[in-house]
Amino acid sequence: MRVSFNQPAFIPWGGFYARLLNSDLMILLDETQFARGFTFVNRNRLKGPQGEIWVTVPVKKKGLGFQKINQLRIHQPEKWSENFLSMLRHYYGRSLYFGETYEKLTENFREASENFPKLALSIIHLIGDNLGIKTPVGLQSETGINLKGAKLLIDLAKQTGAKEVLLPYLADRHLDLDEFVRAGLKVSFLRYNQLPYPQFWGDFIANLSALDLFLCCGPDGIKVINKSSRVVQK
Repeated sequence: MRVSFNQPAFIPWGGFYARLLNSDLMILLDETQFARGFTFVNRNRLKGPQGEIWVTVPVKKKGLGFQKINQLRIHQPEKWSENFLSMLRHYYGRSLYFGETYEKLTENFREASENFPKLALSIIHLIGDNLGIKTPVGLQSETGINLKGAKLLIDLAKQTGAKEVLLPYLADRHLDLDEFVRAGLKVSFLRYNQLPYPQFWGDFIANLSALDLFLCCGPDGIKVINKSSRVVQK
């Protein structure tokens, strides 16, 4: 069994789904700390006539100090979701896959309200389902394991019965791989080089949110992810 890990993220990029596709299970690290600097947890890119568009979910921070990702709450969720959906209609309304996706996103926003982790998880499932990816997704908060670094990933892998962990390419720059080997775990890496696909609005831009990929290519987006992915050992 091969397990992978990722922090919960809003409209993740294709590389996230490549690891999900090449895993038997992915565990979302929802009890890790929300970074105060730049992070892809609550932001990603879409595309408009002028090029890339950064989309950021505003989360409440004032007076809250350091927060775990599963504690995050959205600031003015109704106003923000209305603006996001309006922007999506403006730039992607011509997509063959827009109508049903828009309806489901609207439902996701309504059900999540200000709960950011619930929103992120629902959209992760929505995009994954639309791409035909069936890999189950678990939450760190459901395991009772609250460590850091390699020890966290090793204990999570052991609890699931995994024999192999799939990490992002170059993760060995930040993790001691010998710890995984001593724990009896095989280590593989997912290298993701985004291949071009037909996009709205001019020249191709790589590594946008997978929401762009689906709205441009529909279910065939999974073929792009497959061709852009390679599992390697170092």
